[in-house]
Amino acid sequence: MSNNSSPKYSPTEAQPIIHLTEDNFNTFTLQIPYLVIDFWAEWCGPCRFFAPIFEEVSLEYPEIQFCKCNTEENRHIAAELRINAIPTLMFIKSGNVVHISRGALSIEKFREELNSVFRA
Repeated sequence: MSNNSSPKYSPTEAQPIIHLTEDNFNTFTLQIPYLVIDFWAEWCGPCRFFAPIFEEVSLEYPEIQFCKCNTEENRHIAAELRINAIPTLMFIKSGNVVHISRGALSIEKFREELNSVFRA
């Protein structure tokens, strides 16, 4: 069945977490209307604490694309965006950074920030 209208981005189930790199960063951050990026590194204890929270909560917000960006593997992105503490969460609407949160959040605080930014 053919549909000539462009599809609206409004998934009804959670999308897989996208791992951003220098090759795909701009493509995803400029094309997806709502996304949150977790900037992290493998050696970071607070990042390891927050990782399962990020994954669990991503399943509850199908309208938001959840992404991860390893700052060790993507140093240029981290430097350009002035990511100087990890974990750092960057909340983006229509290509614009609208909120930044630094440090590992509790599951409740993460949900609170997502609701404030994307569902208010």
